[in-house]
Amino acid sequence: MSFGEFLPEFFSNTLRLTGEFFASLLGQGDAAQATINAVLGACLAGLTCGSIGSFITLRRMSLFADMLGHAVLPGVAVGFILAGSKSTPALLLGSLAAGLLAAALTRAITSHSRIKDDASLGITLSLFYAIGIWLLSWITRASPELSSEASGLNHYLFGNPAVIHTVDLVFLASAAVVILAVLTLFFKELTASIFDPSFTSSIGLPQRFFDGLLLVLLTLVIVVSLKILGVILVAALLVIPPATAYLLTDKLQRMVLLSATLGALAGFGGVYLDFVLEIGVGPAIVCLSFLGLMAAFLGSPRHGILGRYLLHKRLVLKTLRENLLTSAWRIGERGDELAAIPISDLASERGEPPSFTRQLARRMKGSGWGRLEHENDHLVLTASGRERARALMRGHRLWELFLQREASLAPDHVHAGAEEIEHFLDAETLRELEDLLDNPETDPHGKLIPPKSLPGETP
Repeated sequence: MSFGEFLPEFFSNTLRLTGEFFASLLGQGDAAQATINAVLGACLAGLTCGSIGSFITLRRMSLFADMLGHAVLPGVAVGFILAGSKSTPALLLGSLAAGLLAAALTRAITSHSRIKDDASLGITLSLFYAIGIWLLSWITRASPELSSEASGLNHYLFGNPAVIHTVDLVFLASAAVVILAVLTLFFKELTASIFDPSFTSSIGLPQRFFDGLLLVLLTLVIVVSLKILGVILVAALLVIPPATAYLLTDKLQRMVLLSATLGALAGFGGVYLDFVLEIGVGPAIVCLSFLGLMAAFLGSPRHGILGRYLLHKRLVLKTLRENLLTSAWRIGERGDELAAIPISDLASERGEPPSFTRQLARRMKGSGWGRLEHENDHLVLTASGRERARALMRGHRLWELFLQREASLAPDHVHAGAEEIEHFLDAETLRELEDLLDNPETDPHGKLIPPKSLPGETP
């Protein structure tokens, strides 16, 4: 089949399967119920993983979460052996016990030996995962009864929401309620323990208690999410949505809510993609989450590559415009008219070709500080432009004097530092400089420091 024939057929099948997917969500019967259970299970797993994952990511426990995800496998096997069947409570309790035991072993290795955190995590992960694989292999050889009952245990390795039943949804929903309730109840304390453990201890809060609480919640989330993602991919949903949210906001509360939302959306999208493309729910959820991370990585207004690039471009343009204003002020100090300055004089003052100065003057209009008059080739400053030029030059010369007096720099060594800092001095900082320097009138070079306000304006 040629590519030209494949593409229309692919889109046709995708549209047909999309219709069947949404029809299943609204339909009845075993097939429809299986789809609904898968969607609810994936969304609940994404919600809980995203919520607790925000705290885990900020606490730098991402590798710890990965270790726990692998370490619960022996618990699944032991729970099955003790129950003699795939009893959901038994499997979950076994997984929980194995996760807590793995965490205790990791802490013990780190605390009582020279082995570092990353090595102890690798040791525990490998050991528990190996024991889990060995136990699953032993189960298939132990007896015909156990072997026949063990069918489907591999879902805990790779995840499969298609086998989610009502009892699994009950455990997922219960875990979500418990986790959200605990996070809400201890939000301030957990926040303090994450960002400043020393402060937490100093005000009498039990730091170890909150570390242990996070550990128990993390283990609980991993255990109830195993059937959705499996032990191999469960850590991804604990890390990627919070990392995405971290790029989009600087507020922890918003980060938790956004991470939970992104996790739930990834869960829904993963089930949909598996229904349409049959690529596996776990891999689809992780890939969707990663695409969201890449979108935030590139397009986040503040922390994304594109956002930082645009911010840098705006800062560079603002700096060039302000440098043009200070050049205009210096020309005005020689007795020329500050409101309208010839481009040739500005270019001479700045030591650059007139064509470059003219091009920059054209871009002054966007700032509201001035405009280029093409008829006589002058830069005409507005009132706000003249005020900004005054503030810049005042800050520049105050800072030069500050560097000379407080840093004991020679007068010929203060210009470069003042040239850089003048763009970032706000009104409050200028007032502090004025008070510190006792309202000086001249800079280290004997030049007049511009007044606090232009003539005719209120300071």
